[in-house]
Amino acid sequence: MMDNNFNNNGILTLGEVSNLIMMDSIPAVKKWLTSKNIRINKFSKANYVYEIEVLCEIDKQLALNLKWKNPTQWKELYKCAARSESIYNLVTIQIGEEVVCKPINKVKTKGVNDEKLLKELLSI
Repeated sequence: MMDNNFNNNGILTLGEVSNLIMMDSIPAVKKWLTSKNIRINKFSKANYVYEIEVLCEIDKQLALNLKWKNPTQWKELYKCAARSESIYNLVTIQIGEEVVCKPINKVKTKGVNDEKLLKELLSI
């Protein structure tokens, strides 16, 4: 299914990110990383990012497209195309589960019957 084809140290320079996302300028790469909430780390005099974060953001768009086209089978389809199992897991966690909102009803109680109604509504 998937192979772990990360580089040896798991980090990328901004130049390597530039090649991956096909952007020519480092300022554009920095802007893209910031827009994706990927932190740019500094070690010595070099800037780097974690490779898995960049690859997840690249793969996330594919997963979102599959989810839009095939809402019931997108995870199975994405699993076939994912770069690695760890990227698959991270991307599906990030976009996989929809948040279910529980409706909130506010009821003001004025009498005994209203309190009984409130208790019934809260027990649902």
